[in-house]
Amino acid sequence: MAGQMVAEVAGRKINSDEVVSRLKLAGEWYGALGELSDEALLAQAAKQEGVSITDAELQEEFDAYRISRGLEKSDDTTSWLKSTGLSVEDVEAFLEAGILRRKLAAKVISDKEIEAYYKQNPREFEFARVSHLVVDDEGAAEELALSAREEGEDFADLAREHSVDAATRCGGGFVGLLTRWETEGIPEDAADRIFAASIGDVVGPFSFGSGHCIVNVLEAGRQPLDDSLKAALRAKLFSGWLTKRAGR
Repeated sequence: MAGQMVAEVAGRKINSDEVVSRLKLAGEWYGALGELSDEALLAQAAKQEGVSITDAELQEEFDAYRISRGLEKSDDTTSWLKSTGLSVEDVEAFLEAGILRRKLAAKVISDKEIEAYYKQNPREFEFARVSHLVVDDEGAAEELALSAREEGEDFADLAREHSVDAATRCGGGFVGLLTRWETEGIPEDAADRIFAASIGDVVGPFSFGSGHCIVNVLEAGRQPLDDSLKAALRAKLFSGWLTKRAGR
C-alpha cells in the first residue's frame, strides 16, 4: 500500500514512502533514527531523575515553535499540520524532548562541572580573527610576509593584489573568526603561533593545500565563559552523560 501523498508538483504525486526512501538513500534517515533513540533514553532518564514537564511549559514551547515558523494564527497551524501530515501530538512529542533535555541537563550538569571543563581544556576555546593571503610560490610568500611584517605594507592591499584565493581576495583576505577546531589544512605549529599571536602579527608562510599562506592576526584570545558558552558546554557534557548512562 502506497504511503500518504504529501505533495503534488508538475503533475507528479509524491507520497510519504518516497520521502522515506530518499532520506535513507541520502543517509539522513539514520540521523533521525538516532535522534528518536536518544529521545527514548532521555525520557527514561528523566523519569528516573524525577524530571517532568508541565502543561504550561509545553504550551509556551508550542507557541514559540509556531511563531518561529510564521504560524501566528490557529488556522495557519491547522493548514500547516494538514499539509505536512503531522498531528499536534507529533509536534508536542518533538518539543517535549527538547524541554526534557534542557531541564535534565540543568539538573545533572552543574556549573562547577562546566567551569572545570573550561579550565581543563583551554585549547578548545582559543580563537583568532584573521585575514590571509595565499600564493602559489613559496618564495613569493616569503617576500610578501617580509613586506607586511617588516616593511609595514598594508596586508589587505597585498592580499587584493597578490592572493590567489578568489573567495577572500576582494575583501583584503579577510577570513573571519577561526577556532582551534577550524584549522584543517594548517600545520599544527602554525596554528599554535596564530592563537598565541598579538594583534597585527603576521604568521607564515606555511604550506596550505597546494599553495603557501601567510596570516594576519587581527584579534586572538580565548572565548569567555559567558552564558552562551555555558549553555553550549552544558549541552555537550549532558550528551556525554546520557551516552555513558546508556552504556554505549
